Amino acid sequence: MKAAIYARFSSDKQTDRSIEDQVALCRAVCEREELIVVAVYDDRAISGASTVNRLGWQRLMRDAKAGKFDVVVAEALDRISRDQEDLAGIHKRLRFAGIEIRTAQDGIAGDIHIGVKGLLGALYLKDLAQKTRRGQAGVVRDGRHNGGRSYGYRPIPGKAGELEIDEAEATVVRQIFADYLAANSPRDIAAALNKKGVPGPRGGVWNASTIAGSRKRLNGILQNELYAGRIIWNRQTFVKDPETGKRISRENPRNQWMTADAEHLRIIDADTWSRVRTRREERGGPKGTYATRPKNLLSGLIKCGCCGSGYVVGGNDKRGPLLLCTRMKETGLCENRRTVAREAIETLVLKGIEENLAAPELVAEYVREYHRMSRELHSSTAHRRRDLEKRLGNVNGAISKAVDALLGEAPSRALRERLAALEAERDEIEAAIVDVVPPAVEFHPNAANAYRDKIRNLRQALAESDRDSRVAAHEAIREIVEKVVVHPRGRYKPVKIEIYGQLAALLRISERAAEPLESREALVAGIGFEPMTFRL
Repeated sequence: MKAAIYARFSSDKQTDRSIEDQVALCRAVCEREELIVVAVYDDRAISGASTVNRLGWQRLMRDAKAGKFDVVVAEALDRISRDQEDLAGIHKRLRFAGIEIRTAQDGIAGDIHIGVKGLLGALYLKDLAQKTRRGQAGVVRDGRHNGGRSYGYRPIPGKAGELEIDEAEATVVRQIFADYLAANSPRDIAAALNKKGVPGPRGGVWNASTIAGSRKRLNGILQNELYAGRIIWNRQTFVKDPETGKRISRENPRNQWMTADAEHLRIIDADTWSRVRTRREERGGPKGTYATRPKNLLSGLIKCGCCGSGYVVGGNDKRGPLLLCTRMKETGLCENRRTVAREAIETLVLKGIEENLAAPELVAEYVREYHRMSRELHSSTAHRRRDLEKRLGNVNGAISKAVDALLGEAPSRALRERLAALEAERDEIEAAIVDVVPPAVEFHPNAANAYRDKIRNLRQALAESDRDSRVAAHEAIREIVEKVVVHPRGRYKPVKIEIYGQLAALLRISERAAEPLESREALVAGIGFEPMTFRL
């Protein structure tokens, strides 16, 4: 029987030696039970609470479905998973594939082992979380800091949880508070720090959100109570999303927060802290409930020609909402300060699409380009298939020789492992050959005409009073336009507008429903139109 070994350790404080020890133990089990090891999978410094982010385990499950082995061997069931649901599901799927689980600790895993070990693993995780939180609460009561790195401080070597003030960063913090009280906005403060080349808290640039933070979560430089000499802990709890395996933060009720005085960590005096809090309350306050605004025609498509960032609303005048570079707005690091009227650029883009993309000769040119790319892809996939078939013939020949050797003499362990490896390689090649299928895609004869009609009807659809028509027109624009780039040309000069796009819409109109949409979109991804250039 062919066996796959799985090993895992959960803490980044452990070493890779843990993996080696687990694999060695599992190899001993395989040798004792006359199992041929064909593959070894591992995950390093990853928790067993979820299988979503474990790449090694995911590869093992894919190979299990392909029938590459008959047994999964691990040190213990908690190496495979500590989650009851995951462990039961893994056992169910492997059993359906005809694969059994064996461990060095318990032998062959049956339904009782899976149920009991899954329960014990879940209880272990819960108990560990409770003990960890208890330890963190003790750290706070001692006046120490148990959170991550906080700007303005540095850890004291050899003293866990103890911080000291970093004077260089503390000076920046005091300047931020002073600038805010001098009526500078967080956006202006961030821009000034970036111009001076002051590194941000994470070593990058400063943003307005880094300084202002969230009023609900009370984070950001201006709301960090550590600067006022108070440690606050347990503001939020992190839970894992069972679908994605990612940690999600959830705010805890205020009565569950823990606080402790830490005057030795004070950077901002009480008067300055109080005045900043008052100013933020005056400028903030309760907000009304607003309905979600409908998406604008070019939302997310307009880009800055200098830095590549998106354009967002940055003001209004008699022309309506004005758009400007978000990087310049948030950090002040982009030199492009030109604004464009949203209504004017939408009109210009729509006019350009109508006048340029509905031309019969242009559509015909892109149909020809599509077919040229299709022929190239056809040729490359056929070449790939021939190579795989040649490899498959060589592997099958090697398998035949190995089988003859096994029949003619006492089989050695090395020969059995070699045969198993060849069979695994054969299965992999056969699966690859199945995947290499040259697409046979043709445009429907009416596709080009339908595409032109769709473009000509865009303006009418946008003018319709019902919301569904406008949403459909917005989606049609996104099938045609890839991006709209705004290039400044100097002060008092009109900006240059470039419209980039692709013919994905032409494929969607095609009536060849038999071919999967994904393959058609992948083929057309490289077919676009040269940017149309305008002045605004």
